[in-house]
Amino acid sequence: MSYLVCIPAPELVSRENCEKIHNILARMSDQYRLNIVPEPVKMRQGKYPDYYRKYRIYKELKEQGGNAEPYLAPDEESMLLSVCRNADEEALMKGCTYAYQYPANKVLKVFREDKREKRRS
Repeated sequence: MSYLVCIPAPELVSRENCEKIHNILARMSDQYRLNIVPEPVKMRQGKYPDYYRKYRIYKELKEQGGNAEPYLAPDEESMLLSVCRNADEEALMKGCTYAYQYPANKVLKVFREDKREKRRS
């Protein structure tokens, strides 16, 4: 089954930030009626705390070759940001890495640069 993965940026790893991301995704799950499954992050570079999770977002995905650019589609961006209550929550979601997990490969996606720049200023 195909799904969108949300992985919080390693530099954002703190219990507070991880809980915020979890709560944002829970609100998104309720609003959009999505199945979102948290799972531990396993990386070769080091060991992460137990509360650091990545999330599988099961939603209807576009065809694998449909969106070849490395950016999230505008509807995906609005879905991810629509449940954020303030600028800090938006910055957390924009700091995450997203990837489509297809049966044969992963395709990384990010927010468009102009939207990411707003976060930094």
